[in-house]
Amino acid sequence: MATTLAEHVSLQKVHDHYVSAHLPQKMGNLAPIAYGGYAIAFAIHAACNTTPDGFHLYSVFGHYLRPASTEANLICTPVKLRQSKSFVTYRVAVEQKDPSTGRLHLCMELLADFHRDEPSLLTFSSEPTKSYSHWRDCVPSDRLVEDWAKAGKISELQFKAFNTLFGLSRDVYEGRLCPEGVTAQNLMGMAKTVKTTQEELSPTAKSSGDWLRVKHPLQTEGEQMASLGFVMDGVLAFLPLAHNHMFFEDAGACSSLDFALRIFTPRPKLDEWHLREIINHHAGNGRTYSESKLWDEGGNLVASMTQQSILRVPAKGAKI
Repeated sequence: MATTLAEHVSLQKVHDHYVSAHLPQKMGNLAPIAYGGYAIAFAIHAACNTTPDGFHLYSVFGHYLRPASTEANLICTPVKLRQSKSFVTYRVAVEQKDPSTGRLHLCMELLADFHRDEPSLLTFSSEPTKSYSHWRDCVPSDRLVEDWAKAGKISELQFKAFNTLFGLSRDVYEGRLCPEGVTAQNLMGMAKTVKTTQEELSPTAKSSGDWLRVKHPLQTEGEQMASLGFVMDGVLAFLPLAHNHMFFEDAGACSSLDFALRIFTPRPKLDEWHLREIINHHAGNGRTYSESKLWDEGGNLVASMTQQSILRVPAKGAKI
């Protein structure tokens, strides 16, 4: 049983491919469907383990092709598409074997680009859209949920549901919601009737922020990058709900379709504190488009992830 994030994203080499050392787990879903961050993390880790020394991951683009089950290990096969003096690119297929038939099903395919360090002609970095409290001034997320339950702001049933939905993140990294953000004021959207300080803003102007750090040491660059992909995938699919007085039960389907992860710091350290800001850009035609950005404690932009996600209207007769 994996306990640290390094263990959750660990791989075993088998011939020309890698197999996850542990079964993926669910998060943000009560069905036996694995959290999408696992597929991203395993694929990144496999590519990092394959690339030559001196190259660092800077770009990952991928598509979710089918949900991954929590009942089978994931298999990652990296294929080199190019290698030059400055760049290396891999295509990584993420598959899963059906326990009943033995057939392989393709869950995700992505491209991972690596770049050799070069000197900087220019150096600058964007900032969050607003000023957020420092992590020292933010309440740990697990304590925040307990405080809401003790104050009667959420029911005992909601308290248990929240811990079930987001228990995985609590186990592997420490999180602190910034009080200025929407998700801190409505508890990730669960408290749907709560009025936040951003009520007068348009959906695309609303934002949420949180501080996070991986709880246990990460020893290799591959573990760091895999952990980055694991963390950055979180929240984006259901953020449009959380920012608009809705929660999971209000949608017929809510899950990621594709993603683009860009890394600006060659060797990030996810076991140190980072600030994440999440915003929505668009919703319509059954899809949403959202973005997450990550800064280190020094204010340097470390990475960004954008995602398009499915957001379906509930079926007729479904209870909301």
